[in-house]
Amino acid sequence: MKQLNLEAKTKEQQRIKAYLEENASDILVGKINNGVLIKKDGRILLNRKTMDGFMSFATEEARKQAEKGARYAMVEDDVVFGWAVHYFQEDSIEGTLFNEDGSEYKTQPKPAAKAPAVKAQPKPQPKPQMSMFDLMGEDLEGKPEDNEDTMPSDEEIQEIMAEIAEEEKAKQQKPTTSPVYRKYLEVQDRYPQAIIAMRLGDFYEVFGKNAEVLANELPLTLTGRNCGLESRVPMVGFPYHTAEMYFGKILSNGHTLVVMENDDEMRELPAKQEVDLETSEILSEEEMREFDGDIEEPKDLDDDIDASAFDRDALCKLDEMFGDKLTLR
Repeated sequence: MKQLNLEAKTKEQQRIKAYLEENASDILVGKINNGVLIKKDGRILLNRKTMDGFMSFATEEARKQAEKGARYAMVEDDVVFGWAVHYFQEDSIEGTLFNEDGSEYKTQPKPAAKAPAVKAQPKPQPKPQMSMFDLMGEDLEGKPEDNEDTMPSDEEIQEIMAEIAEEEKAKQQKPTTSPVYRKYLEVQDRYPQAIIAMRLGDFYEVFGKNAEVLANELPLTLTGRNCGLESRVPMVGFPYHTAEMYFGKILSNGHTLVVMENDDEMRELPAKQEVDLETSEILSEEEMREFDGDIEEPKDLDDDIDASAFDRDALCKLDEMFGDKLTLR
């Protein structure tokens, strides 16, 4: 069992800690014990999370579930455990932030914006009065003719070059979609009506509008992932070891599901599968046979077998042994 340096103050926190120590991956253990470096306010900070922080997070998630249920909310242990894994796994959730010297980081207040200074425009000076001789000289010289082939000045050339440089810089800074999300979108295009669950490490994740749908239907937290775009893509996730429970609930809600594994293997689960209403797990053919016997049994190869082909004495013995369970024709 792995050791986590989390302080558990209550019985509830002890249960969560015990679950994490038994199920957390090595990557998640490292995040919990060592914290994660994040960038905020232009600084590199150490983000560390505690059990008290998780309890506040779980309380907020339970409140959201109560809002979905209008009058009540039922939260299962697996759901709370899933919240715990999500809370300590997701880097975008902030815990306690520390500076490089180990002191706790306090958010710096933003300075009040100063009103832009308005420069006083100089008053236009009156033009000097021109003499008769000046007027005569202007008429004799005439006005310069317009020349369409006039070359731009050095200042105009510099302005044009600056505009070109800005356009090139904007092209270089244009966000590009991450390879993981591109791969996800390719599968989504192949199955436009299905919900795509993609295995990423210890989680299955669903993106985009389908993530918003599942967040409304299931006890899942809607968050976002940085996929290289200008804004974070909506996302929900659930741990791989509770995946069958969530798969069953998704299918029971009438959705078709496509599961993408780490090795690029894909399996399509149609909505019309038998689902155990108590556990939300997908039932196999053997389990369905055990519960209600509704599976169609294979038919006899030949219902009209001629009994005369068998030894009569042997058939009589079989009839004595099995009684009305054996029909002789």
